[in-house]
Amino acid sequence: MTSQMTVHVEDTEAHRIAARIVTPLGKAALVTTASNYDLDHSATPWLPPMLVAGMRKNWSIAFDSPVDSTALRGASAAQEVFLDWYPRRFRRVSVSAEPSDTLSASRGVGCFFSGGVDSFYSAITQSDRITHLIFVHGFDIAAGNEDLAGRALASARDAAAELGKPLIEVKTTLRSAFGDRLSLDWGYDFHGAALAHVGLALSGHLSTVLIPSSNSRWDQVIWGSHPDLDPLWSSGSVTVEHDALDEDRLGKIRRLATDETALQHLRVCWENRDGRFNCGVCVKCIRTKIGLAAAGAQSAALPGPIDLSAVRSSTLTNRDCHHLRNGLAAMAEAGVTDDGVVAAVDVAIRRRHWRRATSYLRRARSISIGLIRRRVS
Repeated sequence: MTSQMTVHVEDTEAHRIAARIVTPLGKAALVTTASNYDLDHSATPWLPPMLVAGMRKNWSIAFDSPVDSTALRGASAAQEVFLDWYPRRFRRVSVSAEPSDTLSASRGVGCFFSGGVDSFYSAITQSDRITHLIFVHGFDIAAGNEDLAGRALASARDAAAELGKPLIEVKTTLRSAFGDRLSLDWGYDFHGAALAHVGLALSGHLSTVLIPSSNSRWDQVIWGSHPDLDPLWSSGSVTVEHDALDEDRLGKIRRLATDETALQHLRVCWENRDGRFNCGVCVKCIRTKIGLAAAGAQSAALPGPIDLSAVRSSTLTNRDCHHLRNGLAAMAEAGVTDDGVVAAVDVAIRRRHWRRATSYLRRARSISIGLIRRRVS
């Protein structure tokens, strides 16, 4: 029998919304989202993240206030996407809520803006459409890291001003007080629904919200923000769009290499080692530096040469290897020669293969020893 999670939307001031979520584990979480703009106080913004949590934990969901009927229909379709992706990890759940029909007179178009490659690319190439940029504290920067969040916000404010767009500033505990406590996978499962929560909460100001793509249409993987999923979070008031599918990351970097605002304020790092804005030595920083080198550009936010020692010692995933190889190919195609970088990347990739082979042999040895012991006994 499926257990039930209840969602109670609390009364708050205009610029802040809150929900008290009681799980079948008997624990209650108070989640808050605040902004410098008025927010939607209905239950609708809470539907996307609650649906992901419910499906992951096999909990039905009960809202104590109405939810937009378009959003409810979209949530039903979103369940089909998740079940197709994760037939073993996710379960179909029921959503209990009184449907409501909502329409907004808003005509604004917002674009999520972290200051990274994807969001800068959408902000620049969709500038004619976009009326507002949206910066969120509490997603890629932990809710407790106020110093880094302050620097990132200051940079986003400066970039938005240079791009001529008002900046909507949002701070939420959705990840720290709810998603992380339930061990929801941020990248693969939760972050797209969390972005949709913010977009729907801004229905009084925006009729369309752009989520910048993580991958091109030719390089799609299962991910929490995806062209098959993001539009399903739309409501009767807000259309959610997955933006910029026709360009891969290196193509985006080439475009940003021609924009001084992007080069000055680019923020790609999520590790932020030693509290740095961009640490310069994590895999994502290195990949971006290689892309900039291929484009013949340098970023003031990522100063200095590529750290070859950091490259050689990097712990890579399969996708990291893929991106690094593509970056080296782009450098070669552009006639940019750096034998040191090529050799360092080769070392890192060979280390990755060696670790995988060693891990496989250890597992095989463990299985063999187990079989022998069972036979002996």
